[in-house]
Amino acid sequence: VRLKGHAMAAAITATTTSSSVAPPKRLARGLGQALSLPFRVLRRIAGRARRQGSGGEEEGDFEEEDAALSGAAAASEGAGEDFDEDMIFWEPLSEGEIAAARIPPHLRARLQTLGQLQEEYEQLQASYFEEAEEIERRYQPLLQGQLDKRDLLLRQGVKKPNGPRVVEPVPRFWKAVLTAHPTISQLMNKKDLKVMEYLTDIRSGLLPKGRKGFKLEFEFSPNPYLADKILEKEYVMEDRISMGQNILSEIRCSPPKVTWYAMKDPSLLTVQRKYKNGTVEREVRVGQSFFNLFSPLSLEPLAPEAQLTQFEMDTRLEIERELQFDLDVGFIFKDDIIPQASKYFLSTVPAESDSNPKQGTETIPPP
Repeated sequence: VRLKGHAMAAAITATTTSSSVAPPKRLARGLGQALSLPFRVLRRIAGRARRQGSGGEEEGDFEEEDAALSGAAAASEGAGEDFDEDMIFWEPLSEGEIAAARIPPHLRARLQTLGQLQEEYEQLQASYFEEAEEIERRYQPLLQGQLDKRDLLLRQGVKKPNGPRVVEPVPRFWKAVLTAHPTISQLMNKKDLKVMEYLTDIRSGLLPKGRKGFKLEFEFSPNPYLADKILEKEYVMEDRISMGQNILSEIRCSPPKVTWYAMKDPSLLTVQRKYKNGTVEREVRVGQSFFNLFSPLSLEPLAPEAQLTQFEMDTRLEIERELQFDLDVGFIFKDDIIPQASKYFLSTVPAESDSNPKQGTETIPPP
Protein backbone atom coordinates (compact mmCIF):
# COMPACT_ATOMS: atom_id res chain seq x y z
CA VAL A 1 0.00 0.00 0.00
CA ARG A 2 2.86 2.37 0.84
CA LEU A 3 4.53 1.68 -2.51
CA LYS A 4 1.29 2.24 -4.39
CA GLY A 5 0.89 5.54 -2.56
CA HIS A 6 4.27 6.70 -3.85
CA ALA A 7 3.40 5.59 -7.37
CA MET A 8 0.09 7.48 -7.18
CA ALA A 9 1.87 10.54 -5.86
CA ALA A 10 4.33 10.41 -8.73
CA ALA A 11 1.52 9.99 -11.26
CA ILE A 12 -0.31 13.03 -9.85
CA THR A 13 2.92 15.02 -9.80
CA ALA A 14 3.57 14.23 -13.45
CA THR A 15 0.15 15.52 -14.49
CA THR A 16 -0.09 18.54 -12.19
CA THR A 17 3.39 19.97 -12.84
CA SER A 18 3.14 19.76 -16.63
CA SER A 19 0.35 22.36 -16.72
CA SER A 20 -1.57 24.59 -14.35
CA VAL A 21 -4.62 22.30 -14.41
CA ALA A 22 -4.26 18.55 -14.89
CA PRO A 23 -6.64 17.10 -17.50
CA PRO A 24 -9.09 14.83 -15.63
CA LYS A 25 -8.73 11.96 -18.12
CA ARG A 26 -4.94 12.08 -17.95
CA LEU A 27 -4.95 12.16 -14.16
CA ALA A 28 -7.45 9.29 -13.95
CA ARG A 29 -5.37 7.21 -16.37
CA GLY A 30 -2.22 7.73 -14.31
CA LEU A 31 -3.97 6.78 -11.07
CA GLY A 32 -5.54 3.74 -12.69
CA GLN A 33 -2.19 2.47 -13.86
CA ALA A 34 -0.66 3.02 -10.43
CA LEU A 35 -3.35 0.91 -8.77
CA SER A 36 -3.78 -1.87 -11.31
CA LEU A 37 -0.29 -2.78 -12.47
CA PRO A 38 1.68 -5.60 -10.81
CA PHE A 39 3.63 -4.80 -7.68
CA ARG A 40 7.09 -4.97 -9.18
CA VAL A 41 6.10 -2.76 -12.13
CA LEU A 42 4.98 0.06 -9.85
CA ARG A 43 8.59 1.05 -9.15
CA ARG A 44 9.27 1.69 -12.81
CA ILE A 45 5.97 3.52 -13.31
CA ALA A 46 6.67 5.81 -10.36
CA GLY A 47 10.20 6.62 -11.51
CA ARG A 48 9.11 7.31 -15.07
CA ALA A 49 6.24 9.57 -13.98
CA ARG A 50 8.51 11.63 -11.72
CA ARG A 51 11.17 12.04 -14.39
CA GLN A 52 8.63 13.11 -17.02
CA GLY A 53 7.07 15.54 -14.59
CA SER A 54 10.47 17.22 -14.08
CA GLY A 55 10.90 17.70 -17.82
CA GLY A 56 13.61 15.09 -18.46
CA GLU A 57 13.04 11.86 -20.33
CA GLU A 58 15.67 9.30 -21.10
CA GLU A 59 14.45 6.07 -22.61
CA GLY A 60 16.11 2.87 -21.49
CA ASP A 61 17.67 4.33 -18.34
CA PHE A 62 16.00 2.20 -15.70
CA GLU A 63 18.48 2.98 -12.94
CA GLU A 64 16.77 6.32 -12.25
CA GLU A 65 13.39 4.60 -12.35
CA ASP A 66 14.45 1.96 -9.82
CA ALA A 67 15.86 4.68 -7.57
CA ALA A 68 12.61 6.67 -7.58
CA LEU A 69 11.38 4.90 -4.48
CA SER A 70 14.71 4.30 -2.78
CA GLY A 71 13.83 7.05 -0.28
CA ALA A 72 10.78 5.10 0.88
CA ALA A 73 12.84 1.94 1.28
CA ALA A 74 15.60 3.76 3.15
CA ALA A 75 13.09 5.46 5.45
CA SER A 76 11.47 2.14 6.33
CA GLU A 77 14.82 0.46 6.92
CA GLY A 78 15.95 3.37 9.12
CA ALA A 79 12.83 2.95 11.22
CA GLY A 80 13.70 -0.71 11.80
CA GLU A 81 11.11 -2.04 9.35
CA ASP A 82 11.67 -4.78 6.77
CA PHE A 83 11.06 -3.50 3.26
CA ASP A 84 10.08 -6.73 1.55
CA GLU A 85 8.55 -6.71 -1.93
CA ASP A 86 6.60 -9.89 -1.13
CA MET A 87 5.02 -8.35 1.98
CA ILE A 88 2.18 -5.84 2.03
CA PHE A 89 1.93 -3.48 5.03
CA TRP A 90 -1.60 -2.57 6.03
CA GLU A 91 -0.97 0.93 7.33
CA PRO A 92 -2.24 4.33 6.16
CA LEU A 93 -0.04 6.82 4.37
CA SER A 94 1.50 9.53 6.53
CA GLU A 95 0.61 13.20 6.15
CA GLY A 96 3.97 13.82 4.50
CA GLU A 97 3.30 11.15 1.90
CA ILE A 98 -0.11 12.60 1.16
CA ALA A 99 1.38 16.08 0.84
CA ALA A 100 3.93 14.68 -1.62
CA ALA A 101 1.09 14.20 -4.08
CA ARG A 102 0.90 18.02 -4.35
CA ILE A 103 -2.88 18.04 -4.46
CA PRO A 104 -4.13 21.62 -4.72
CA PRO A 105 -5.74 22.83 -1.44
CA HIS A 106 -9.10 23.57 -3.04
CA LEU A 107 -9.20 20.07 -4.56
CA ARG A 108 -8.25 18.49 -1.22
CA ALA A 109 -11.15 20.29 0.47
CA ARG A 110 -13.52 19.00 -2.21
CA LEU A 111 -12.30 15.45 -1.69
CA GLN A 112 -12.94 15.72 2.05
CA THR A 113 -16.42 17.05 1.37
CA LEU A 114 -17.11 14.17 -1.00
CA GLY A 115 -16.10 11.72 1.70
CA GLN A 116 -18.44 13.35 4.21
CA LEU A 117 -21.33 13.28 1.72
CA GLN A 118 -20.71 9.58 1.09
CA GLU A 119 -20.80 8.83 4.82
CA GLU A 120 -24.08 10.73 5.22
CA TYR A 121 -25.57 8.89 2.24
CA GLU A 122 -24.61 5.49 3.68
CA GLN A 123 -26.17 6.44 7.02
CA LEU A 124 -29.47 7.25 5.27
CA GLN A 125 -29.17 4.06 3.26
CA ALA A 126 -28.69 2.04 6.46
CA SER A 127 -31.91 3.56 7.84
CA TYR A 128 -33.69 2.67 4.61
CA PHE A 129 -32.50 -0.94 4.85
CA GLU A 130 -33.74 -1.13 8.46
CA GLU A 131 -37.24 0.02 7.49
CA ALA A 132 -37.28 -2.18 4.37
CA GLU A 133 -36.44 -5.19 6.55
CA GLU A 134 -39.35 -4.39 8.89
CA ILE A 135 -41.73 -4.19 5.92
CA GLU A 136 -40.41 -7.49 4.56
CA ARG A 137 -40.91 -9.16 7.94
CA ARG A 138 -44.48 -7.86 8.08
CA TYR A 139 -45.38 -9.18 4.63
CA GLN A 140 -43.44 -12.44 4.83
CA PRO A 141 -46.29 -14.48 6.43
CA LEU A 142 -48.72 -13.27 3.76
CA LEU A 143 -46.38 -14.07 0.89
CA GLN A 144 -45.44 -17.41 2.40
CA GLY A 145 -49.14 -18.25 2.64
CA GLN A 146 -49.47 -17.95 -1.13
CA LEU A 147 -46.36 -20.06 -1.66
CA ASP A 148 -47.78 -22.73 0.69
CA LYS A 149 -50.91 -22.91 -1.49
CA ARG A 150 -48.67 -23.40 -4.52
CA ASP A 151 -46.77 -26.15 -2.73
CA LEU A 152 -50.01 -27.91 -1.81
CA LEU A 153 -51.13 -27.79 -5.42
CA LEU A 154 -47.82 -29.24 -6.61
CA ARG A 155 -47.82 -32.06 -4.06
CA GLN A 156 -51.50 -33.08 -3.93
CA GLY A 157 -53.20 -31.44 -6.88
CA VAL A 158 -56.81 -30.25 -6.49
CA LYS A 159 -59.75 -32.43 -5.50
CA LYS A 160 -63.47 -31.78 -5.54
CA PRO A 161 -65.24 -32.24 -2.20
CA ASN A 162 -66.17 -35.94 -2.09
CA GLY A 163 -65.31 -36.19 -5.78
CA PRO A 164 -62.54 -37.05 -8.22
CA ARG A 165 -59.28 -35.17 -8.52
CA VAL A 166 -59.51 -32.13 -10.81
CA VAL A 167 -55.79 -31.41 -11.12
CA GLU A 168 -53.06 -33.99 -10.74
CA PRO A 169 -49.89 -33.25 -8.75
CA VAL A 170 -47.03 -31.76 -10.75
CA PRO A 171 -43.97 -34.08 -10.80
CA ARG A 172 -40.43 -32.74 -11.18
CA PHE A 173 -41.68 -29.15 -10.91
CA TRP A 174 -38.52 -27.72 -9.39
CA LYS A 175 -36.24 -29.56 -11.78
CA ALA A 176 -38.03 -27.89 -14.67
CA VAL A 177 -37.80 -24.50 -12.93
CA LEU A 178 -34.05 -24.72 -12.31
CA THR A 179 -33.25 -25.97 -15.81
CA ALA A 180 -35.29 -23.08 -17.25
CA HIS A 181 -33.31 -20.46 -15.33
CA PRO A 182 -30.43 -19.10 -17.45
CA THR A 183 -27.96 -18.83 -14.55
CA ILE A 184 -28.74 -21.79 -12.29
CA SER A 185 -28.97 -24.20 -15.22
CA GLN A 186 -25.29 -23.51 -15.96
CA LEU A 187 -24.28 -24.67 -12.48
CA MET A 188 -25.73 -28.19 -12.78
CA ASN A 189 -24.25 -31.26 -14.42
CA LYS A 190 -26.10 -34.34 -15.69
CA LYS A 191 -25.85 -36.13 -12.35
CA ASP A 192 -27.29 -33.08 -10.57
CA LEU A 193 -30.37 -33.27 -12.78
CA LYS A 194 -31.06 -36.81 -11.59
CA VAL A 195 -30.97 -35.63 -7.95
CA MET A 196 -33.19 -32.63 -8.77
CA GLU A 197 -35.99 -35.01 -9.79
CA TYR A 198 -36.53 -35.57 -6.06
CA LEU A 199 -36.48 -31.87 -5.09
CA THR A 200 -39.96 -31.14 -3.70
CA ASP A 201 -39.70 -27.56 -2.40
CA ILE A 202 -37.43 -24.52 -2.03
CA ARG A 203 -38.16 -22.03 0.73
CA SER A 204 -36.59 -18.74 1.83
CA GLY A 205 -36.95 -16.52 4.88
CA LEU A 206 -35.24 -13.86 6.93
CA LEU A 207 -33.06 -14.80 9.87
CA PRO A 208 -34.56 -14.26 13.36
CA LYS A 209 -34.90 -10.66 14.47
CA GLY A 210 -31.60 -9.32 15.74
CA ARG A 211 -29.65 -11.12 13.02
CA LYS A 212 -29.25 -9.77 9.51
CA GLY A 213 -29.43 -12.04 6.52
CA PHE A 214 -31.64 -14.74 5.05
CA LYS A 215 -31.78 -18.51 4.66
CA LEU A 216 -32.69 -21.02 1.97
CA GLU A 217 -34.12 -24.51 2.46
CA PHE A 218 -34.07 -27.27 -0.16
CA GLU A 219 -36.38 -30.20 0.63
CA PHE A 220 -35.98 -33.61 -1.03
CA SER A 221 -38.17 -36.68 -1.04
CA PRO A 222 -36.58 -40.10 -0.27
CA ASN A 223 -34.21 -40.97 -3.08
CA PRO A 224 -31.26 -43.27 -3.89
CA TYR A 225 -28.76 -40.38 -4.02
CA LEU A 226 -29.14 -38.04 -1.07
CA ALA A 227 -29.49 -39.15 2.54
CA ASP A 228 -30.41 -35.69 3.90
CA LYS A 229 -34.03 -34.62 3.60
CA ILE A 230 -33.38 -30.86 3.97
CA LEU A 231 -30.31 -28.83 2.97
CA GLU A 232 -30.20 -25.37 4.55
CA LYS A 233 -28.00 -22.35 3.82
CA GLU A 234 -27.74 -19.20 5.96
CA TYR A 235 -26.31 -15.95 4.61
CA VAL A 236 -25.20 -13.93 7.64
CA MET A 237 -24.72 -10.19 7.02
CA GLU A 238 -22.88 -7.48 8.92
CA ASP A 239 -24.53 -4.26 10.06
CA ARG A 240 -22.30 -1.95 8.05
CA ILE A 241 -23.04 -0.94 4.47
CA SER A 242 -20.62 -1.06 1.54
CA MET A 243 -21.36 -0.32 -2.11
CA GLY A 244 -25.09 -0.11 -1.47
CA GLN A 245 -25.56 -3.39 0.40
CA ASN A 246 -24.83 -5.14 3.66
CA ILE A 247 -21.50 -6.96 3.79
CA LEU A 248 -21.64 -10.75 3.83
CA SER A 249 -19.99 -12.12 6.96
CA GLU A 250 -20.25 -15.87 6.47
CA ILE A 251 -22.27 -18.66 4.89
CA ARG A 252 -23.50 -21.43 7.16
CA CYS A 253 -24.77 -24.79 5.95
CA SER A 254 -26.83 -27.40 7.75
CA PRO A 255 -25.67 -30.10 7.65
CA PRO A 256 -22.10 -28.82 7.26
CA LYS A 257 -21.41 -31.58 4.75
CA VAL A 258 -23.93 -33.21 2.41
CA THR A 259 -24.43 -36.93 3.07
CA TRP A 260 -24.43 -38.98 -0.11
CA TYR A 261 -24.97 -42.67 -0.53
CA ALA A 262 -21.98 -44.69 -1.71
CA MET A 263 -20.68 -43.48 -5.09
CA LYS A 264 -23.71 -41.19 -5.58
CA ASP A 265 -21.98 -37.85 -5.10
CA PRO A 266 -22.68 -35.94 -8.36
CA SER A 267 -19.47 -33.90 -8.00
CA LEU A 268 -17.23 -36.99 -8.31
CA LEU A 269 -15.87 -37.74 -11.76
CA THR A 270 -14.12 -40.98 -12.72
CA VAL A 271 -11.29 -40.50 -15.17
CA GLN A 272 -10.07 -43.65 -16.96
CA ARG A 273 -6.64 -43.90 -18.56
CA LYS A 274 -5.53 -46.70 -20.87
CA TYR A 275 -1.84 -47.39 -21.45
CA LYS A 276 -0.15 -49.12 -24.39
CA ASN A 277 0.71 -52.16 -22.26
CA GLY A 278 -3.01 -52.78 -21.74
CA THR A 279 -3.29 -51.60 -18.15
CA VAL A 280 -6.19 -49.34 -17.14
CA GLU A 281 -5.96 -46.73 -14.42
CA ARG A 282 -8.98 -45.02 -12.87
CA GLU A 283 -8.85 -41.76 -10.94
CA VAL A 284 -11.66 -40.04 -9.05
CA ARG A 285 -11.72 -36.25 -9.18
CA VAL A 286 -14.02 -33.53 -7.86
CA GLY A 287 -15.75 -31.65 -10.67
CA GLN A 288 -18.32 -28.90 -11.08
CA SER A 289 -21.63 -29.52 -9.31
CA PHE A 290 -24.49 -27.42 -7.99
CA PHE A 291 -24.11 -29.14 -4.64
CA ASN A 292 -20.60 -27.75 -4.21
CA LEU A 293 -22.37 -24.63 -2.97
CA PHE A 294 -23.54 -26.47 0.16
CA SER A 295 -20.30 -25.96 2.07
CA PRO A 296 -19.69 -23.41 4.88
CA LEU A 297 -17.61 -20.43 3.87
CA SER A 298 -16.28 -17.47 5.87
CA LEU A 299 -13.47 -14.95 5.91
CA GLU A 300 -11.83 -13.91 9.15
CA PRO A 301 -11.46 -10.10 9.59
CA LEU A 302 -7.97 -8.69 9.46
CA ALA A 303 -6.33 -6.90 12.36
CA PRO A 304 -5.12 -3.35 11.59
CA GLU A 305 -1.48 -4.40 12.05
CA ALA A 306 -1.80 -7.62 10.05
CA GLN A 307 0.98 -8.40 7.57
CA LEU A 308 0.14 -10.78 4.74
CA THR A 309 2.27 -12.47 2.13
CA GLN A 310 1.23 -12.43 -1.50
CA PHE A 311 -0.01 -16.03 -1.21
CA GLU A 312 -2.22 -15.11 1.75
CA MET A 313 -3.57 -12.11 -0.13
CA ASP A 314 -4.41 -14.26 -3.15
CA THR A 315 -6.15 -16.79 -0.90
CA ARG A 316 -8.29 -14.12 0.75
CA LEU A 317 -9.16 -12.65 -2.63
CA GLU A 318 -10.30 -16.04 -3.89
CA ILE A 319 -12.48 -16.57 -0.80
CA GLU A 320 -14.01 -13.12 -1.26
CA ARG A 321 -14.89 -14.00 -4.84
CA GLU A 322 -16.48 -17.28 -3.77
CA LEU A 323 -18.48 -15.49 -1.06
CA GLN A 324 -19.77 -12.89 -3.51
CA PHE A 325 -20.66 -15.52 -6.11
CA ASP A 326 -22.49 -17.64 -3.53
CA LEU A 327 -24.35 -14.55 -2.28
CA ASP A 328 -25.43 -13.68 -5.83
CA VAL A 329 -26.79 -17.22 -6.24
CA GLY A 330 -28.61 -16.90 -2.92
CA PHE A 331 -30.32 -13.68 -4.02
CA ILE A 332 -31.32 -15.32 -7.30
CA PHE A 333 -33.20 -18.00 -5.36
CA LYS A 334 -34.67 -15.58 -2.81
CA ASP A 335 -35.80 -12.76 -5.11
CA ASP A 336 -36.32 -14.52 -8.43
CA ILE A 337 -36.66 -18.29 -8.54
CA ILE A 338 -38.84 -18.88 -5.47
CA PRO A 339 -41.44 -16.12 -6.08
CA GLN A 340 -41.41 -16.56 -9.89
CA ALA A 341 -41.18 -20.36 -10.04
CA SER A 342 -44.56 -20.76 -11.73
CA LYS A 343 -43.54 -18.48 -14.60
CA TYR A 344 -40.30 -20.40 -15.16
CA PHE A 345 -42.19 -23.69 -15.12
CA LEU A 346 -44.88 -22.50 -17.54
CA SER A 347 -42.17 -21.33 -19.93
CA THR A 348 -41.16 -24.99 -20.33
CA VAL A 349 -44.72 -26.17 -21.11
CA PRO A 350 -45.61 -26.14 -24.83
CA ALA A 351 -48.59 -23.92 -25.62
CA GLU A 352 -51.72 -25.79 -26.71
CA SER A 353 -53.07 -25.07 -30.18
CA ASP A 354 -56.18 -22.89 -30.15
CA SER A 355 -57.52 -24.78 -33.16
CA ASN A 356 -57.71 -28.06 -31.23
CA PRO A 357 -58.82 -27.27 -27.67
CA LYS A 358 -59.37 -30.08 -25.22
CA GLN A 359 -62.96 -31.10 -24.65
CA GLY A 360 -64.59 -31.10 -21.28
CA THR A 361 -62.35 -28.50 -19.65
CA GLU A 362 -63.58 -26.76 -16.52
CA THR A 363 -62.51 -24.03 -14.18
CA ILE A 364 -60.01 -25.18 -11.58
CA PRO A 365 -61.09 -24.26 -8.05
CA PRO A 366 -58.46 -22.59 -5.86
CA PRO A 367 -56.60 -24.98 -3.54
